[in-house]
Amino acid sequence: MWCKNMNVLHSDTTISPLRRFIRQQRGSVTIEFVFMLILLILILAFMTDLAMLRSTTGRLDNISYSLANILRERTQLYDGKENLATENVNRDVNNFKLLAKRMAFGDKNSNKEIYVVLEYLAPQNSVYRIIGDSAKCEPYDSLQGLENLSPRSEINDTRKIPLYQVTVCVPNYSFFSALVPGVAKNMKETIRSSSITVSR
Repeated sequence: MWCKNMNVLHSDTTISPLRRFIRQQRGSVTIEFVFMLILLILILAFMTDLAMLRSTTGRLDNISYSLANILRERTQLYDGKENLATENVNRDVNNFKLLAKRMAFGDKNSNKEIYVVLEYLAPQNSVYRIIGDSAKCEPYDSLQGLENLSPRSEINDTRKIPLYQVTVCVPNYSFFSALVPGVAKNMKETIRSSSITVSR
């Protein structure tokens, strides 16, 4: 009996540390739970980040569309001067930026950055103007390359109606996009939206 116990004890002590580690089950559930918890937190953070990104994009779409509709009324608001190349260019840009800030952040005096670019194209006269923060907020497509979108006048079939484009941008603070090469560089990339409309 004593010899049998000694043999069992001897066989337990001769098991290699690696085998003993593999057979040991205590704590494995806790470790698996921690790994799964980290994975779930990353997925949740990614989904939240994506939802905020899509929400910001949708808000910018609404802002650019609203500003484009305001800009198309320029002929009525500025005594028939539809061309953006006037003496009041800076005033126009500032007014549109204040409107964009109010719509985006609820306060026209907000310290948050927002960039606005206004474009005008008259295909009939080959006149193109761009004003605003074009260095920081580049439109998806320049209005110069979208001349074919200009409809013809119902009164004069040879006249093509002028176009306006408004582009609105805000800095991109997405955490996950900053981790993906080429998507954001040091989080300086912007989220942007452009809307095109015809002149009155």
